[in-house]
Amino acid sequence: MNRASKGFTLVELLVVIAIIGTLVALLLPAVQSARESARRAQCTNNLKQLGIGMQNHHDAKKQLPFGNISCCWATWQMQILPYIEQQRLGAMYGFLPKDVENDINKPKDQWRYDSGPPINNIQVTTNRIETLTCPSDEARVYFSGVTMHNYVANYGNTNHIGIDHLGPANPAWIKYVGSPFSGDDPLPHRHLEVQFREITDGLSNTLLASETVQGVGLDAAQYDTRGLTWFGWSAGFETRATPNATDPDTVQRKQDCVLEAPNPPCVAPSSLANLFWNDARSRHPGGVNVVMCDGSVHYVIDGIELAVWRAASTTQGEEALAFAP
Repeated sequence: MNRASKGFTLVELLVVIAIIGTLVALLLPAVQSARESARRAQCTNNLKQLGIGMQNHHDAKKQLPFGNISCCWATWQMQILPYIEQQRLGAMYGFLPKDVENDINKPKDQWRYDSGPPINNIQVTTNRIETLTCPSDEARVYFSGVTMHNYVANYGNTNHIGIDHLGPANPAWIKYVGSPFSGDDPLPHRHLEVQFREITDGLSNTLLASETVQGVGLDAAQYDTRGLTWFGWSAGFETRATPNATDPDTVQRKQDCVLEAPNPPCVAPSSLANLFWNDARSRHPGGVNVVMCDGSVHYVIDGIELAVWRAASTTQGEEALAFAP
């Protein structure tokens, strides 16, 4: 007597495969969401460490770092290295001395962030600082292997040099009301280093730093400088627009702007009032992480009211602010 063979029919196999496929399709978004939550948590921790580093710098120097010296001769990032467990790199970087800064006949270029001998700053700026890199973004490099990062300092509500945007008669006018950081070009030797006592709005009410994205270049002739935080005009953000806005960032030169996705929109400056400004941006869905001057970290949604966002960036606007935890 023949025994019936045991096994699955083709139809049964197809049904099982379809069920497995459906389960995978249902689980994949949850897995991706869990991974992004973990990356965002690491990004939050990075900003917390940056906030502590800034406070330690203030304790040691009695002031915050300056924002930047023009395009190429140091930003807050070089100054903060000893306070985020990068003492060796911090000791290696050669800062532009005042006598060179004041004398146009002396060789500034040897002090640049990308300079070789005799200063060798490039030995510092080709290192990736993990504390300053968000895992939700892809780690990228600029020319000569100079690294890009994901955190930018708060330059206020107008632009990197702290001047009013346009004029009071213009409907788009924005008044500059102080910021924890600013740049020195084209108005050198201003008061760049801010003390906490000057932040009269309160440390818990004032943004210290936020996220940015690392720009994607096309080739050796055209790079995107967003995220090049060793570079003065990419080291900060402003609150002229809300986080991850479609408004274009204003970069130093046309060749510093690559419009292809996934880069945000950008333009070259058209006037002094539009000189160098960048929005807060991230690769997280729906918002950006920020750290306040008191060291607290918050997640700010893209749809935050613009007036509230601008108020959070100023140091002397007399606003009371509380971000939801």
